Amino acid sequence: MKRKSIRKQITKRIVQVGICTFFISLVISAVAWIPSLQDRAVKMAENGNEEIVRRMENTLTFLENYTENLALSVAQNAGIQSYFSNPTTTSKNIAMLSLNNLTSYEGMVRAVFIEVNGIPLLDSLSRICDEDYAMLSSEWYLRIHEAEFGRRLSPVYEVTLNHVRYYTVAYARNFYQNNQWCTFVVFATLNDTLYDVSVIGDNNFDYYLLRDSEGNIFYSAGDEKWADRTAAVTPDAALSDRIKTDGGTAMVRKGVTSKWSITSFVSDATILHSLAPYSLGLMLALTIFLILILAVLSRSLGAMMQPIIALSHTMDGAAKGNLSQKVPIGSNDEIGLLQQSYNKMLDDLQNSIALIAEKERREQQTKFSLLISQIDPHFICNTINSINYLARKGRCDDVITVNTALMTILRDRLRVNDIEITDSIANEIRVVEQYIVIQRFMYGGDLQFCWQVEEMLREEQIPKNMIQPLVENSLFHGLINEESGEINGEIRISIEKTEQGILLRVSDNGAGMDKARLEQVRRAVKLPEERGNKIGLSNIRARLYYLYGSADGMTIQSALGQGTTITILFPTK
Repeated sequence: MKRKSIRKQITKRIVQVGICTFFISLVISAVAWIPSLQDRAVKMAENGNEEIVRRMENTLTFLENYTENLALSVAQNAGIQSYFSNPTTTSKNIAMLSLNNLTSYEGMVRAVFIEVNGIPLLDSLSRICDEDYAMLSSEWYLRIHEAEFGRRLSPVYEVTLNHVRYYTVAYARNFYQNNQWCTFVVFATLNDTLYDVSVIGDNNFDYYLLRDSEGNIFYSAGDEKWADRTAAVTPDAALSDRIKTDGGTAMVRKGVTSKWSITSFVSDATILHSLAPYSLGLMLALTIFLILILAVLSRSLGAMMQPIIALSHTMDGAAKGNLSQKVPIGSNDEIGLLQQSYNKMLDDLQNSIALIAEKERREQQTKFSLLISQIDPHFICNTINSINYLARKGRCDDVITVNTALMTILRDRLRVNDIEITDSIANEIRVVEQYIVIQRFMYGGDLQFCWQVEEMLREEQIPKNMIQPLVENSLFHGLINEESGEINGEIRISIEKTEQGILLRVSDNGAGMDKARLEQVRRAVKLPEERGNKIGLSNIRARLYYLYGSADGMTIQSALGQGTTITILFPTK
């Protein structure tokens, strides 16, 4: 199974939580802030309405102040007052010229009319058109003319002078001068004001329209698809109103003095578009915040995880057999406690392994020693019986010979107390020859024994007590005659050195084995007819496993009636 990094898992989880938090924050912001931002956007549009109304009110204030100043100037102008006192054609021309001089300095004022009861109308001679005279005969003028100390704005109308259209409003006011009532009418163009209005309106509204003091629409601009919805909203008694309609919001603002009003419309799409900078700013802020949080967490996580990662690598190395590497202890927190516990566990494990290894080594040495020291008890008993037999016959020299051979074998077995795993080939030959001496006395017969060992190999070391069991195997499973009890035949022992190691080969010309029996022997199957008290091939296999980890170096070849050959390769380490 592929191992997963805990750091990657925690980082992945933090990123997932961060992304979820990011989107949750967006949703909460959308629910909590967007309505507020929408209201703010509408409020900004309402501020545009207020600014437009303020500018229109400033226009009216200017007209009022201008008319006041004009009345004072007229009262002090001798030419105009002379006409009012003596209204002749000559004095009228002089008065009109004087009035024209008084009004020519202000570009917003297009014309001025003054009327005194019983005296023909006096005008300023400048940019006067038929629409202006028509306004003086309208019901609006009649109402102001008949009132005392009255003042009134006319409906806004359009005139064309020199191919230029002018939005015009007339402001009329009554003054009492020289014991008589005078009506001053100032005709002002609204083009400059409307230009300022259009700059504000085009930047804030989808559609807007202006109504004069009579409630008539005299100016409109914007996307015509919102015209009907905007015109459907009419100003009421309130100075300001906000109406939510299908597709947007309509706003009405009315002037206090002029009674002029503006009705504007802002669509939902425009409001949302106006929120785009705030939304992008919010997303950018949240993104930066998320990145900073992830960066801080990643840095902190890296610092926190580094001891754990080091501990993990060390533990992985320990699992692979490296028990010498310990973890440096860098803190006094839980991680430091874990590091201390691991180091102590490693020390305990090393001590336990050392104890177990020592115990196993001793057990293996004991077991190996027992394997080496195995001697057939029947062999010892039979040998002693043979010695007794020879003694009764008075064959003292033979007794000494057999007794010496037995002592040599027993002494060799006793050497295992020193844990001598190997021995020289020369000593192994000497032990085997003494063993043959005893067997010849015990069984008799014609046993031929042949060694093929180079002199230079006699001092080479091979595993102890390997040759004698093979010779014993050849004697009792190949050469002994079970009817007569004699041993007849030949055993050949060769030892040679190869590139792979020292090769031992023990061959006999005895009875041999058929294929079935050979297969059983190769599989180390103990046959019923085998005498279990012999030191057999299983003993050799066990010691080869102990020494080399495998018994593959031992091979057995045999054929019925053709003898048996056992070969053992002792690898050179």
